[in-house]
Amino acid sequence: MFDVDHGAYGRWAVVHVTGDLDWTRSASLLDTVERLWDHLRDGCLILDLGPMRFCDSSGISQFIKVFRECQKRGIRMTLAAPPAFLRRLLRTTGLIQLFEVYETLEQALGGLDGWEPGANAAPTPLT
Repeated sequence: MFDVDHGAYGRWAVVHVTGDLDWTRSASLLDTVERLWDHLRDGCLILDLGPMRFCDSSGISQFIKVFRECQKRGIRMTLAAPPAFLRRLLRTTGLIQLFEVYETLEQALGGLDGWEPGANAAPTPLT
């Protein structure tokens, strides 16, 4: 349901989250990501949120589920280009501390340069 760009095998994948991530579509995010698990061992999953228009609590819940599953599998997860409404929501709920967040998709991809599994890159702080 979401477009996926694959990088070097086992290194990274970008899931482009477009439109509304509400109770009618949020389960499809996990479905999309589950198909990537075996290809991303010790790699990085980037959720490109730039094209997102709306996100409700079920969408936030899916972000948390995906994050936890990534942790279990040793996969680094980053959020790229969250819209202003989502940044406010993440700050208000305190979830901003949980995620590695980049202002743009390009910055998130740039954060992969020289990255080794198990190492954390410093995200660009959101203002």
